[in-house]
Amino acid sequence: MSSSNTAGQDDTFRGIHTFKHSLSKQYYVFSCFRAMSYLCLWFFFFFLGQLIDGWKCIAAAVAWEAGKPLVIEEVEVAPPKAMEVRLKILFTSLCHTDVYFWEAKGQTPLFPRIFGHEAGGIVESVGEGVTDLKPGDHVLPVFTGECKECQHCKSEESNMCDLLRINTDRGVMLSDGKSRFSINGQPIYHFVGTSTFSEYTVVHVGCVAKINPAAPLDKVCVLSCGISTGLGATLNVAKPKKGSTVAIFGLGAVGLAAAEGARIAGASRIIGVDLNAKRFDEAKKFGVTEFVNPKDHDKPVQEVIAEMTGGGVDRSVECTGSINAMISAFECVHDGWGIAVLVGVPNKDDAFKTHPMNILNERTLKGTFFGNYKPRSDLPSVVERYMNKELELEKFITHEVPFSEINKAFEFMLKEK
Repeated sequence: MSSSNTAGQDDTFRGIHTFKHSLSKQYYVFSCFRAMSYLCLWFFFFFLGQLIDGWKCIAAAVAWEAGKPLVIEEVEVAPPKAMEVRLKILFTSLCHTDVYFWEAKGQTPLFPRIFGHEAGGIVESVGEGVTDLKPGDHVLPVFTGECKECQHCKSEESNMCDLLRINTDRGVMLSDGKSRFSINGQPIYHFVGTSTFSEYTVVHVGCVAKINPAAPLDKVCVLSCGISTGLGATLNVAKPKKGSTVAIFGLGAVGLAAAEGARIAGASRIIGVDLNAKRFDEAKKFGVTEFVNPKDHDKPVQEVIAEMTGGGVDRSVECTGSINAMISAFECVHDGWGIAVLVGVPNKDDAFKTHPMNILNERTLKGTFFGNYKPRSDLPSVVERYMNKELELEKFITHEVPFSEINKAFEFMLKEK
């Protein structure tokens, strides 16, 4: 797995959580489809932030060491500096990317740290130079950004901002190389520029999407990462036409979001491919019409799909990170017009191998990052899809557990790996 491009991918290291504030209750919703490796955690913060000279003393779940239980601590949050905003987080989700970096597997450990990168909240204050956000705005913080000034941001074809592209190794703010979190003077590191497992957080303005204030944050908060990644991979990159056949490789959260995109696009057949047969019943809720388990066949799954569809599917979306699944997803699309989209992040030593004739026969292979959505420009329209009842988010949310037991969410996530 690449340490510089992991959030939003649907491999064995993925999931989600969400948090909410209230004086009367403390709980969070934990969505854990066994088929999805996806969690949605709502939690009500018990503490009210106290303001002292612009600093806030707030509650946050701090990871002090790799793999050790999070600790609810009173943390000081500095006021926002130039081009930064301070957000009051109302709901947040736990993605398995959080768990992966909490375990410190495959990269240099950075602790103590506040994880969390899928959330919904309200702008509390803004720093110098911020003109398009104001206190009270409803927003989604995002692990990647849109500065609106670089070549990528000015291009209609890219969402990979030069300034604010995801960086999992950086634990400080861009403007001054310092953290906005501290406990008794000790810095607490940020995570992917968001750190939403906190009552308040400070984020670069380019990583904040202003949304419809009528949208329920307990639902749309999950759009900050995985669901948008899968949905956009289908709608923005694969672009299946009405009546198309689509294969989805991997029926975790991102894969199911990709299936949801195929359903919205009007695909006539959505074929789910997964090694876990128990996932199919849940996948039906997201539009999957047929299920193929590669373990049930004595030939490559791409050949099975080609036989099922008279030569191959019109579109495929790979959401596993498995190099074999990537190759199968490409080779199962129809020659002449088939398009395969890769979403999952492979191991660093993997190599994609296919015969050149598969390309010469007019199959197209594409990749995507965050579903090709520009966070500030495009996420508001994704929220409107939900408000217009075109996109269904409730089916991604299933369980509730107390915030005081947040570490149980991590345990549930690890059991689903």
